[in-house]
Amino acid sequence: MLRGLRSVLPVYVAIFLLTGGTLAQTPPPEGVKVRELGPIQPHWVFLISPAGLDSEEATKVEVIDGDSFQLLGMLTGGLLATSTLSPDHKFIYLADTFYSRGSRGDRTDVVTAYDARRLAPAHETVIPPKRQQHIPPDSSALAVTPDGRFLLVANLTPATSMTVVDVANHKALGEIETSGCTGALISGPRRFESLCGDGAMLTVDFDDSGKATASKRMAAPFFDPEKDPVFSIPAVLGKSAFFISYHGAVHPVDWSVEPAKGGEPWSLVTDAERKAGWRPGGYQPLAGYAPGNLFYVLMHRGGEWTHKQSGIEVWVFNAEQKRRVDKIVLPRPGSGVYVTRDRDPRMFVVSLPELGGMPSAPMLQSFSTASGRYLGALDQLPGFPMWIFGP
Repeated sequence: MLRGLRSVLPVYVAIFLLTGGTLAQTPPPEGVKVRELGPIQPHWVFLISPAGLDSEEATKVEVIDGDSFQLLGMLTGGLLATSTLSPDHKFIYLADTFYSRGSRGDRTDVVTAYDARRLAPAHETVIPPKRQQHIPPDSSALAVTPDGRFLLVANLTPATSMTVVDVANHKALGEIETSGCTGALISGPRRFESLCGDGAMLTVDFDDSGKATASKRMAAPFFDPEKDPVFSIPAVLGKSAFFISYHGAVHPVDWSVEPAKGGEPWSLVTDAERKAGWRPGGYQPLAGYAPGNLFYVLMHRGGEWTHKQSGIEVWVFNAEQKRRVDKIVLPRPGSGVYVTRDRDPRMFVVSLPELGGMPSAPMLQSFSTASGRYLGALDQLPGFPMWIFGP
C-alpha cells in the first residue's frame, strides 16, 4: 500500500502546482450577462408572431440572420402588437396593448423603443388606448417618418384616426382624423396615405406639432372594393405604389401628387392563367424592390375568396414594362414574402402550417433574387409568424 501511495504522489503534486497551489478551483462569479448583437445587417429579418395563436397575450418578434439562418433573439410585446425599425436601425419599435388582468381589466397602450443591440426596452410612450389591433399585424398599423422623428400609430375604435408620437421626447402629440380611411403608408417627410373603404385614398400632410396641415381625398376611387378588393399593403417603388387585387389586377397609384392619383390598371395573369385559377394569396403576398423596379407576388391556384391561401410560386414583375420577368417555384408553400433592399438582395418566404395538411412547424425560406436559386431555410420557428420586415 505504501508503494502504491509513492507512485501516485508525484501526480497529485503536479496537479497542485498547475492549479496555482490549491486543489479547489474558485467557482466563476454568479450572475446573468446580456449578449449584445452587432449592427443590424442587410439580410437580417424580423418576424411578427401575434398573440392569440400560440399564446394568450404575448406577441413575439423574432430576429433572424438570413445569411447564417440563426435565430439571434426575440422580443416579447403585448396583445396583437406590431413592430417597425427606426431609420438608423438603432431601435426596434413595438406598439403594444396591455390589460391589468392579462386578457381583461384596464387597458394601457404604449409604444416601446427597444435597443436593437441588447433587445431590451430603452423607453416607452403611453398613447391613447385605441390603437388598431388586427391580424396580420401589417406595416400600416405602425410607421416611422423618414427622419425617424415621429411614429404614426393607426387607431380603430371603430372610428379611424392616427396618433402622432414624438420619438425623441417620448410624447404623444395628438391625433389626426382619417374618417373612413385607415393605415399609415408613408409617402413623404411629413405625409402619409390612408386606404379608404370606398376604394379611394386619403393624402395627409402634418407638421412638427403633430397636427394635420392638409387632408385631401382622391377625386374618385381607384378600385372597386365590392367587385375586386385589393390587398392593403402595396409594393412601393419610388413615388409609385402598386396595389394588387384578389383577382390579380395591378392598380398603380402616383404618390408624387396631392392627393394621390390612381393610374390605369393592368393584369398579373393572362387569360389562360386566369382560367387555370392563378391568383395572388397569403397574409403578406406582395414585396417590392425599388432599385430594380420589381415586385414579387405569391401566387396559387384557387377559386373565389382564396386570397389568404399560401402561394406555391413567386411571380416577379417589372412595374415599368408591366410584364412578368421571372417565376420561382417554392419548395414549400409560403404565406408571406419579403425582399431585402441592398445591392445583393435576398427573397425570404415565410411558410406556415397548411390548414388540413400534415402538422409542421413554421419555416423561413431564402432565395437569391438574381438567379431564383433556393439558398436554404430555418425551420422549427417559434410561434406563428404572420408578418416579415427588415432594414
